This record gives sequence, C-alpha cells and structure tokens, in this order.
Amino acid sequence: MVMPEGAPSDQAGGGDQRRTLWRRMSHHYHHRLDGGGRGAVLGAVIGLVGVLLTIAVTTVVTLRATDGSRSGTPPAGPEPRASNPVDAGPVSPPASPSAAPQASPTTGDPTPSATGNATPGDSVRWSGPVRFDDEGIDLDAKPPTVRMDWPVFDSDVRRISAAEDAPLHAEQGYLARWPGPGTPTRQQCADLVATQGNERVHIPVGRIGCLSTSKDRVVMLTVTSFKDDTFAVAARVTVWTSPDESES
Repeated sequence: MVMPEGAPSDQAGGGDQRRTLWRRMSHHYHHRLDGGGRGAVLGAVIGLVGVLLTIAVTTVVTLRATDGSRSGTPPAGPEPRASNPVDAGPVSPPASPSAAPQASPTTGDPTPSATGNATPGDSVRWSGPVRFDDEGIDLDAKPPTVRMDWPVFDSDVRRISAAEDAPLHAEQGYLARWPGPGTPTRQQCADLVATQGNERVHIPVGRIGCLSTSKDRVVMLTVTSFKDDTFAVAARVTVWTSPDESES
C-alpha cells in the first residue's frame, strides 16, 4: 500500500494515532476518486458489463444452433419452381383412331395346332360335336350327317360293336390314334394316317383319332363317351378342307 504524504511512519503510538492515520488515508483516496479516478473506474465497469453481455449473447446463439442440429430439422431450401409448359417441349397430339393396328378379318374357325405354322390346307371346314352308331356318319357333308340307311356307302366312320373297348371302323379311308401330347395340326394328322392308318382302331374316351374321308379330307376326332349297351358314340370332330379345294 502506498502511504500518503505526511503519514507518520511509526504505527505503534496508540489508538488515537491509528484513528488519525485512518482518517487521513480515507480523505486521500476519496480525493483521488473525486478527481480523474472515479471516471476511470466507471469506464472499467461499463467495459466489463459490455464484455459480459457479448459473452451471454454468443452463448445463447450457440445453444440454439446446437438444439436445431440435434432435432434433425433440415434447413429450409428454395421453394420448388412450378414447371413451365414451354420447358417441357412440344406436346405430341393424340394418335388418331385410324392409326391403331386393325385386326385382319379371318374366315372359318382357327385350326387346332400343337406345333408349327399353319399351311394353306389348315383351313377348318367344320367343327363341333357329333353322335353316330353302327350306321356311321358322313363327315364330308357340311354339317356332318348321320346315315340312316343300309348299306352305308357314304359313311366315313362307325362303331361295329357295343363293347367298351371295341374299335371304330373307317369305312372309306384310314384311322389312327394320336399319341399326343397336345392337339395335332392337319398335316400331323395326315402324316399319322399315311404312316400308321388302319381300318379298325380303338380310340378310348378322351383320346384323339385322325381319320381320312372318302373325299380325301382329314378329320380330327375326339371321343367324349361310349354307351356300353348300344353302338352310340359321342365325339367332337374338326374337319379340315383339302389343300386343293376352296372353302364352300
């Protein structure tokens, strides 16, 4: 501590001397503060308050930024711009109905086929269910016609026995059982009849037979039922036109 001028150096003089010394020191420092010292202290206090405010504001901003990053809220980006029809380029006009592909008209029923492409002779002349017995059926007629007279000159196929395993009899051509699988084409049926045809062949229910007629047409015959106590046969047939004839 800096002693004021005129202060006694000997402090062992008693209580009065101490009180006198205290009054002198208080008067000395009070005089200095009343002068330029009080302004310096006030400036220091104001500067200290400013520093503290700056630190407080910085801390608050930092804490808010930290809380925002923890919440996972993405920063707001620029608003999406509405698409401009000009930017998308010219709009193609709708296709006219005439531009759609047109299916070409067909004549006759589609020919059953397991493999291969259709040939000109694959045109179907007639297709549907039939019934016949021991007098047979004419498959060249359109539609096929059951024969009611004897002898059966125009019959193409008939049943010659009432037994369930009795063979069918080809009257004018030849008959063969299709080994499968699938459904044969006209050419496949014709090849089967030419290589394995016989006059009498047993065709079980659900199986397919290939037959040639009196006018060289090829027929696919699928047996659907036999009646044990009669000669009746139910079948579904497909009659193809021959390659050298036009459909009539």
